[in-house]
Amino acid sequence: MTLDHLFPQVPPVRGEHCCLCGRWTVAPVTVGYGSMSGGVRITHHVCAEHVHTRGPCTVDHTEPG
Repeated sequence: MTLDHLFPQVPPVRGEHCCLCGRWTVAPVTVGYGSMSGGVRITHHVCAEHVHTRGPCTVDHTEPG
């Protein structure tokens, strides 16, 4: 038996912050695209609760990750 079988690697949790409520969601829905100065492309995501809701994006896209 090896140590790898005792402690398997767990994949990292993927997801995004909801652009409307700011909560982390593991099932983001893409609702739009944009850009910031310097040509940085942004993808706007919302959680399942806000799929049919409109409003301004409240997420700070300048922070990495």
